Amino acid sequence: MRLLLVDDHRIVREGLKMILDSSPRYTVIDEASDGDELVTKALALKPDLIVSDLKMPGASVIDSCKMLKEQLPDIKLLILTAYDESEDVFRALESNIDGYIMKDTVPEQILHTMDMVMMGYSCFQSKLQRKKKDENDIAFTEREQEIFQLIVENLSNQEIAGQLYISEATVKTHVSSILRKTGQPNRSQAVLYALKKGFVKVPR
Repeated sequence: MRLLLVDDHRIVREGLKMILDSSPRYTVIDEASDGDELVTKALALKPDLIVSDLKMPGASVIDSCKMLKEQLPDIKLLILTAYDESEDVFRALESNIDGYIMKDTVPEQILHTMDMVMMGYSCFQSKLQRKKKDENDIAFTEREQEIFQLIVENLSNQEIAGQLYISEATVKTHVSSILRKTGQPNRSQAVLYALKKGFVKVPR
């Protein structure tokens, strides 16, 4: 996977590269040190994954990520930050950022989160899971509601794709959107949350 590494502190970038050296799955193709470089290099290089700090000089990282998602919908975006304010987390969710974890996360968990993001999952660190919108603000599309119900009925992504006559990649995209909207880290937690809040029907 081709990775763009973004942080305004060189020592942080060097530390992350040391972590990435332990994984043959990722290659750092370039680095950026502010919000403006993030956009310029992402549009030019079209990396598979961007791992970025949140608060840096230049353009707003979250606004930049939202724009990149619109122009490069296949790109994956992971925020690695020291900040966990609710407003930052909410804006990240709204901007379709794929993951949001803290800089004090252990190296193995950083790599695991990157892997999960590349597989199409939405990964927000556990201590941030409580910092999401009120459930009354959550609105699912008709297709998301349909897929969510099938998830509750314990169908796999492949089974959902076959039943709805859509690709498995499309199912993964909808599942990621559902996880982002509910603020849950995985399908199981999303199901428990949805049943508790009455978003879906209890399977017979």
